Amino acid sequence: MQIGMLGPLEVRTDDGGSADVPGARLRGLLVALALKPGHVVPKASLIDWIWGEHPPADATNALQRLVSRLRKALPGAVVEGRTEGYRLAVEPDAVDAVRFERLVTAGRSRTEEPPRRARLLGEALGLWRGAAMQDIGLRESAAFDAAVARLQELRLTAAEERADAEVALGHGAEMVTELTDLVAAHPLREPLVAALMRALAAAGRDSEALLVYQRTREALADALGVGPSPELAALHIALLRGELRQGPGQREESRKTNLRAELTTFVGRGADVAAVRGLIAEHRLTTVIGPGGSGKTRLATETARTLLGDLPDGAWLVELAAIGADGDVAQAALTGLGLRDTLLGGAPKAELADRLIAAIRERDALLILDNCEHVIEAAAVFAHRVLGECRRLRILATSREPLGITGEALWQVEPLGLPEGDASPDEIESSPAVQLLRDRAGAVRRDLAVGHRTTMARVCRALDGMPLAIELAAARLRTMSI
Repeated sequence: MQIGMLGPLEVRTDDGGSADVPGARLRGLLVALALKPGHVVPKASLIDWIWGEHPPADATNALQRLVSRLRKALPGAVVEGRTEGYRLAVEPDAVDAVRFERLVTAGRSRTEEPPRRARLLGEALGLWRGAAMQDIGLRESAAFDAAVARLQELRLTAAEERADAEVALGHGAEMVTELTDLVAAHPLREPLVAALMRALAAAGRDSEALLVYQRTREALADALGVGPSPELAALHIALLRGELRQGPGQREESRKTNLRAELTTFVGRGADVAAVRGLIAEHRLTTVIGPGGSGKTRLATETARTLLGDLPDGAWLVELAAIGADGDVAQAALTGLGLRDTLLGGAPKAELADRLIAAIRERDALLILDNCEHVIEAAAVFAHRVLGECRRLRILATSREPLGITGEALWQVEPLGLPEGDASPDEIESSPAVQLLRDRAGAVRRDLAVGHRTTMARVCRALDGMPLAIELAAARLRTMSI
């Protein structure tokens, strides 16, 4: 005989037929015995299960009458009487709820490999045909209600555990629909939310995972007045850091920088790169200062590019030129780091720095704050706080003036070296300013002759060796003669 209670009550006989068990109390008695297959259930427990706090005056006789009716409804002599109670003589696996618990216990064991865990938990969940004991209806039985709640809770736990096992096997995308439905039904259940976030991240749908977190945070605040648990918050941070994108057995090479590939060669600043590298190695905040057009940004990015192999979490350019004088440096940093702050639930600006710090707190990275001069105070406050809370982070800033923070190292960018007025042809040719002009001019004019050296030196002197001015002059040679 097979007894199913994970859904409508179902009793299957050995010959493939079904047995009818009519009435809530008779069904309740069968379920109480079936949950303890092969074990004697005390009469007091059965009375409490069936009648709750309002048993009849002759409860023992009433129970005996129910047992008699149940024996007639079931095939064979499966209901056995004992002095202390009654026993259902069936194998444990003949009861779907008991088998479900056995499979879940085995599937949750961390000693099992993910493929076997996923199979066991999937088999357990496959036993469900609806809500547990949905057509029993013992209205005043606290014991019955507790058993139903326990099975439903175990079902949700099994779903969470199975989702984790499937994600570990690289099947996250296949779990998204099922988990989305479960989260919709149980929006405050954080382990389910965590399972859905992992499945979405494994499927490459990070933005949706962030939205799931945001909705859960709002639901918890509205319904309970609390925030997400530390575990869910930690998962959110891991998602922001991109740590959930790696699938099983595969180590995806994470993007380590947002520095763009340059279209031109880097000329004349080799010594500066070496010097700035040295400052970064010794100081957590280095600021490259100089007038506009002196090449601060290019020096910073080229220096950072040489450090990529030494930075486990990469180098990230934060472009501040585009934000207004009252712009938010933290928001620009979130954008530069690719953390998609617009998906963080439209948090007030005051929260953005907190979220950024949470995401990068343990990163061993270089942050390049470019063009700080028009937001110098905000950039200084931001750098001071981030460096104070992110111990492994370093900042390389570019500005026309220092940030003015204790511990800041400065590197003054000088104009490119110019040839003297009486310089020899070889000295002119080796001058950094002339090298830059020749390199850029050669890209637009193929007919530049060696005899132009003196003229090129004169042009570079007139432009004071400023890289931007030299590049603009070289671009004009497309339509002008030298």
